[in-house]
Amino acid sequence: MAVCRLVQLYGLRLTSSVVAACLCALTANAATSKLHPPDKDHAGALRVAQVTMLATREDILALGSHLEILRASGLKDSDLTDGSLAEGRVNCCHQRTEESSSIWFYVPPDIKVQPGDLVVVRMGRKASKKDPGEINVALEIRERADVADSRCIWDPPNERLWMRIIYCDWMPAEGWTLESGLWKTWLKRPTP
Repeated sequence: MAVCRLVQLYGLRLTSSVVAACLCALTANAATSKLHPPDKDHAGALRVAQVTMLATREDILALGSHLEILRASGLKDSDLTDGSLAEGRVNCCHQRTEESSSIWFYVPPDIKVQPGDLVVVRMGRKASKKDPGEINVALEIRERADVADSRCIWDPPNERLWMRIIYCDWMPAEGWTLESGLWKTWLKRPTP
């Protein structure tokens, strides 16, 4: 796990087997796949995440049960290319908090994300006996990592706090709402 954080924090380049091990380790404590929302009530909602890690094709094809979830969602192996699966943090700034609340999402080929980018993710839905479900999918990059005039912050802005969430000044005007619960977050729910 410490190696995973070094990769993320310092942008170190390691072999794909180390990255695959990091991806697997990051979900070792999760009861369900991070390819689905943490709460069934979030299915279909939009959420902002900061990209922390991109998987290579080799990493993705080594994911075992998570690979099966990707395939069940309708993706073909040819869709699974370098950078087509990302991990994003939605809470900051404590290692265990970030790991336990992070999400994974498919990145379509027309979206080129990099670590540090803020992306809008449509949350999927868990599979059932009659429904293969949907995985989380990146819809757009809202802010690049190196933007000069950021409109987004980790809120509250006290760096010593562990449960900080992404807030962007455009959220209220675009219909996003602050949700409470186990994980406080800003969501934009689908319109009925």
